[in-house]
Amino acid sequence: MPLTCFAFHRLAPIFEEWLWKKAIQIFKNPVNFTIRKNEKWAIIGDSSKSQLLRVLAGSYLPNTAHARRYPESLHNTKFAAELLKFVNNGNWGYGASDKTGGFTHLSSRYEFFKDLEVDIVTRDFIASKSVNSNTPYNGAKIDELADKLYLVGLEDKYLTTLSNGQFRRARIAKVLYREPSLLLIDDPFLGLDPIATKRVSNVLDGIASSRNEPSTTITLGLRVQDKIPAWIQKVAIVDKTGITHQGRKSDLEGELKRIKEEFYEHHEQVLHRMTKQINISVPERLREDMEVHANDNIIEMDNVSIKYKGVPVIKNLHWNVKEGEKWHIRGRNGSGKTTLLSLITLDHPQAWNRRIIVEGKARFAGNVNYFDANKHIGFTSPELHSIFPHDLTVVQAISTGYIVGSYVPPKNLPEAKRSKILKYLKMVDLENTANQRFGNLSVSHQKLVLLLRAMINDPKILILDEALSAMTDEDVIKGKCIVDQWNGGCCLMIGHVDEEVPQCDKYLLMNQARNGIYEIGDVTKTRRNLK
Repeated sequence: MPLTCFAFHRLAPIFEEWLWKKAIQIFKNPVNFTIRKNEKWAIIGDSSKSQLLRVLAGSYLPNTAHARRYPESLHNTKFAAELLKFVNNGNWGYGASDKTGGFTHLSSRYEFFKDLEVDIVTRDFIASKSVNSNTPYNGAKIDELADKLYLVGLEDKYLTTLSNGQFRRARIAKVLYREPSLLLIDDPFLGLDPIATKRVSNVLDGIASSRNEPSTTITLGLRVQDKIPAWIQKVAIVDKTGITHQGRKSDLEGELKRIKEEFYEHHEQVLHRMTKQINISVPERLREDMEVHANDNIIEMDNVSIKYKGVPVIKNLHWNVKEGEKWHIRGRNGSGKTTLLSLITLDHPQAWNRRIIVEGKARFAGNVNYFDANKHIGFTSPELHSIFPHDLTVVQAISTGYIVGSYVPPKNLPEAKRSKILKYLKMVDLENTANQRFGNLSVSHQKLVLLLRAMINDPKILILDEALSAMTDEDVIKGKCIVDQWNGGCCLMIGHVDEEVPQCDKYLLMNQARNGIYEIGDVTKTRRNLK
């Protein structure tokens, strides 16, 4: 019996259909699609694959009403279809909620005291157990999921202390704990290091292959350029018109190869156009300053160590960053990469350390303050994205980059600064969004806007923590072109996918940071290894 099947032409978001009586046609052509129990599908495409996954999850109303059916639900009273989206470090709005894991502000990850109203431990998160709830949960099942998803030792840690990749794996554990009949995962490997990607893929394969009841049928949403896991049996290729091809993966190898070649051809065309279109000019005063201090260290760390309850996270780090250098900070999820960057932005309580010297000033209390230290730092990250206000216009959102430590736009924005914002928007083809609400943009455009925000005030230190993840290929190209042209100081980047990391000349590998072992090298002289 099919798990789900449908044939429809016109769909509408549920609330729009009820409140506005106005249907929106999601796909141009009728869609005919069936998923049978225990089949392993991948939906391949651009943003259209996300739309189809939402359709499968029941986020839209079909026309006619019986066009989409879940036959399994007729004899399975516990039938449930769940959609897990990895557009970023969660897909929430801003401020504290149970979905943010307590990310009320950027320093909350490193605080000792936790507010249980906005943060919970990983074990309770996986079991969906609320504060003061006496509802029992299956401890053995949580332990099994923790072991499979590299979460052992993190079960009693607060969500805010998890790295981005660890939090994503916790979200996968949470949905697997509920054992939905149909599990749809959009971009399942987003933000995971190569080792975690392989482990998550193996776990999903094991769940999908199990014939034990209750069983979970798994469907993945993948981009055209993504590698399709070997265990996937069938694929559906989607564009804005609907499903163009569907069937066994082995039968569609030719079509998959063709659309991938088309993708890379378009990629080169966009790259050629954006290379000519984007022109980041550093002010003359900064260029002259860079020439004078060309060989000076902007950042110096002399035997720096960070410990949590006596356990080292970063041990005995010796690291210097000079003017003009672009560094790729590498390492597995949880290896200390984001912690390292938080020492520079002073978001970490142990950042007040005279062994850390930035722009010639030692970072100890009384010698420097938070606002002066961040005056010349541009920054963007998944945590920033998760708490950034959605009600600002795009121009207002970027203008907050002129103010240190604030998401409130300046009341009176000088015309020169506004013109610069509009110039940046035009370079990345977003000039028409200037007066739109930030929250109404796609996730990809939101992240591009936050990148512009990080760069708008000509920082001396540009920090990009997974800045180009969860973006369309075209927006990734735009972001990379901007960063590649930027030469206003030094740049520090984190990213696990080669295609999402701008050009770097040096790297710092932190896989053994807790043991005081680091690898520092020249990117141009070594094969890039993002593990």
